[in-house]
Amino acid sequence: MGERDLVELIERHHDGAGVDPETIEAYAAELEARDDYAFDAEAFLADVDEHTTDADRWEGGGYYEIGDAIDDHRISLFPEAWHEALGGSTDVAEYVRFVQDEQPGYLDDLALGGPGDGVPKPAVLQALQLVGGVDRPTAREALAAAADRGDIVQDADQNPDADVYLADRVSEDAV
Repeated sequence: MGERDLVELIERHHDGAGVDPETIEAYAAELEARDDYAFDAEAFLADVDEHTTDADRWEGGGYYEIGDAIDDHRISLFPEAWHEALGGSTDVAEYVRFVQDEQPGYLDDLALGGPGDGVPKPAVLQALQLVGGVDRPTAREALAAAADRGDIVQDADQNPDADVYLADRVSEDAV
């Protein structure tokens, strides 16, 4: 498990937008203290610190400081603009529209999906969980419901990394 995966796991299992740096430190200390797991807390925390930015828009696959004040400082895999625009929402079409219209650079950083402006399904599910604040089954249900309503279309379902498109922006022949 890489550093980013661990921060995602911590963020996914804590309420609210992002996670307190102290919580990340506590997890790191706990993992380092385990006899059955080799973990370098100092290197992990240095990586998080080195790759954390206060940018409010997407700047790459680092970590983002979010929150309005020093007392509200939290770390997230998604920038403040995502939390402000989408926080608490489970509207899949809203996420796809936001990425395509406001944060197209996000797609350039993903090693998933195919060509075009679709958003890979794993990326949509991750954003629903971390920004929308829902668990994975609820994120999957939101994706299925959006498809059932005709809000979105997806590449072939057998592809776990299928791209998700806004239905009103693609022709029937496109996917």
